[in-house]
Amino acid sequence: MNVNDNITMEYEARVMINEEQYLNIRKHYLNSNYLKEEIVNENYYFDTEDLKLTNSHKVLRIRKINDQKYELTLKIQEQNGAIEINHSLTDNEKDNLLKKFELSYKPITAKLIEYGINPKSIKYITNLKTERLEVRLKDCLLVIDKNYFRDKVDYNLEVESSSESLAKSQLNEIIKPYGLSIKKDYINKARRAIYNL
Repeated sequence: MNVNDNITMEYEARVMINEEQYLNIRKHYLNSNYLKEEIVNENYYFDTEDLKLTNSHKVLRIRKINDQKYELTLKIQEQNGAIEINHSLTDNEKDNLLKKFELSYKPITAKLIEYGINPKSIKYITNLKTERLEVRLKDCLLVIDKNYFRDKVDYNLEVESSSESLAKSQLNEIIKPYGLSIKKDYINKARRAIYNL
């Protein structure tokens, strides 16, 4: 395995917010003393013609981060979190994947085959751009996102932590002053982009 590759377990809690809430929450954390970073991500999503990945709660994407690096990720939703298999891409690898999905990275191709998906049936589907503010809190990472789809913009908050219960409790604490609550019907960005929701 390449030294730039990793397989991680991600625990997160998420909630949709409106523009006013986004502006207020973003302003609050920009003016805080927490360690923070602004990032622009461009996400390119891949799937089969009949959306086998999306329909089984899996995401295959290339993420361009701040115009500096590209990362290929297969994200597999589990009951209490998500497994992410990440692989840093060269410009040449990225170009080959976007033009014609030719994937030779074995940890991802092996997982696709394990789930009954022929890697040769994968193709580029759609993309979205995210303007992200990451805020490092004591026990978690708060992510404040503005997302640009084909013809719309939406906003969401995410908290990443060491467990699902901690992520949920941290997010509840953050959103309580804004009259928000976590809902079970949250639709992830990949599904929103692919189905144009």
